[in-house]
Amino acid sequence: MGAAKISYNDLQERLNDLPTLPTVVQELNRIIADPMSTIKDVEEVMLQDQSLTTKVLTLANSAYYAIPGGVSNLSRAIGFLGFDTVHQLVIAASVFSTLKITGETSFDLIQFWKHSIGVAIVAESIAAKIGHKQSSDLFTCGLVHDMGKIAIAMLDKEILEDISAYANAENMSFIQAERALENMPHTRIGKILSEKWRLPLPVQNCVLYHHEANLQLRSGLSTEMHQYVDIVYLANCLVGTIRFGNSGYKKAPKLPKEILGRLNIKPEEIGAMVKDFKEPLQKAESFLKILESG
Repeated sequence: MGAAKISYNDLQERLNDLPTLPTVVQELNRIIADPMSTIKDVEEVMLQDQSLTTKVLTLANSAYYAIPGGVSNLSRAIGFLGFDTVHQLVIAASVFSTLKITGETSFDLIQFWKHSIGVAIVAESIAAKIGHKQSSDLFTCGLVHDMGKIAIAMLDKEILEDISAYANAENMSFIQAERALENMPHTRIGKILSEKWRLPLPVQNCVLYHHEANLQLRSGLSTEMHQYVDIVYLANCLVGTIRFGNSGYKKAPKLPKEILGRLNIKPEEIGAMVKDFKEPLQKAESFLKILESG
């Protein structure tokens, strides 16, 4: 079957026309990186965008976090969740609201985002299990790992639809279909957009390398950064295996033994891990509805 294509040069030019993230995201990136910043500093920046602040508070009050008594203001939310988690919620809410596809499409967006939030939840759970010091970061890395697919659709929905249809017809993964159809992979497109938006480096690298298990083919990453990617890679595989949502293809992924080894997870532990994911994944629906609203 033939498929629509877009050249690299045309892609670069058209990516510049895509919406940018709210300025508050860049300001918050700067403040969070400053060890001298206070809760008041974070509040002052976030209150510049009341809509985003409301969305973050709604997410903080979701069943996923289950804060006793709930929170009605940013200082209480930050006090319970911490700077890093609130920062990740800001990024998640901003990216989600910016990556919008208008008009009808045969690509199932509801199942796509369900898959994405599943990867977010599982990635954070894996990170906590192995003692990763920034497990909240993995939530956002997982949530936006496939942002390149939505970027493709924002440029040309037909391309995304054709790749998905080809992957399912030929029983292959989405990225295999991209290569077969000689399209630029969603991983590269997502990386370009994540650079444009100045998203944190762990997010950028997970977007680019979440299908690459070979360390030698991940250009110049630190040991710490490899672990971020390994966690999202494994989370993506597990969510695909249990069929939680759908990211555009039906072929079940294989669990990479080398990544399990690097994360010190034994293959026989996977069954118990999947059971542990059950409860947080059940809470995913409410989280997803909040992100989709407004």
